[in-house]
Amino acid sequence: MSQQTRLIQQPGTHIDRSSLNAPEAAVMLPPPLAELLTPKELHILQAVLNGQDLTTLAWRLNRNIRTVSNHKQRAMDKLGLTSNAMLYALGALLSPPLPEGCVQRMRLLTPREHRVLTGLLQGKTVGGIAREQQRSIKTISLQKQRLMEKLALCSGVDLFRFAPDRARVLLANWSAWPDKPGQQQSAV
Repeated sequence: MSQQTRLIQQPGTHIDRSSLNAPEAAVMLPPPLAELLTPKELHILQAVLNGQDLTTLAWRLNRNIRTVSNHKQRAMDKLGLTSNAMLYALGALLSPPLPEGCVQRMRLLTPREHRVLTGLLQGKTVGGIAREQQRSIKTISLQKQRLMEKLALCSGVDLFRFAPDRARVLLANWSAWPDKPGQQQSAV
């Protein structure tokens, strides 16, 4: 197992992230949403929904990060998604649920990491959480990184897969999709 595929759960123990939370199949936007996007926007958005970060995606496409970011933002605008949290929530509801044991790892979080997790699941940014808790962005970012490691989560989509009810709440007023995501999850 390579260093990149191992994820530290607790000091001295490791979890293979690929066996825990990788979706069995690629997350695909439903056709009514996919039809609203250009092929490049669709490709970039689906890569993000499948857990790929923009830097890696830009490198793989041999494009500037700003170009990739602009495509992502245009796609989000066309779909009426106003934040990355909404995008991640959509991806979570289009993905299969996480294995049962993932929720049990919540006990590994410190109280401050738990507050950061709560803020993230409410759709707040790291900067917003830092201002709210009167702490530095760097501190909150580190706590986010640690909680992601402890929960064996790889991306923002996985964060909302961890709490699908919060994803549904975040998308409750999203009007771009007539069938509310997550309510007909088995049909998607």
